[in-house]
Amino acid sequence: MQQLGTTDVSLSNGGMTKTNASGLSHPMLVYDGDCSFCKYWVNRWRRKTGDKVKYTSFQELPEEFRGTTHAQFRRSVYLFTTYGQRLHGAAAVAALLHLSGHSTWNWLYHRLPLAGKVAEAGYRIVADNRDFFFRLTKLFFRDNPR
Repeated sequence: MQQLGTTDVSLSNGGMTKTNASGLSHPMLVYDGDCSFCKYWVNRWRRKTGDKVKYTSFQELPEEFRGTTHAQFRRSVYLFTTYGQRLHGAAAVAALLHLSGHSTWNWLYHRLPLAGKVAEAGYRIVADNRDFFFRLTKLFFRDNPR
């Protein structure tokens, strides 16, 4: 079990690397602030996690978190934990959902042999086609969580 800060969560090596980003009072999700799809989902997640997670765009990120390149931040979301872990992609989303009280996806990601690989492949497809999936999101989730 690894700790995210507000709760324990099981994390595999998929999407996880060590970082020197300790000292956070809450886990912090970093996203591409120029991406409408990203901003939409961050606003939905923010409603679910409340003050358990801090959200910031990489464009507004403090210097101490700049060990990740702009290209990496444009490619996927990153979740920095209070314990110095740095998760990205589907692993970050699964951990974020766990923090919002929806632990099933995190459990599946880490417990079923292919679930993590399938989740990462799905994440990559969505991330590489954000404009298309943003249009689908607006079609299926008509609410705008701004």
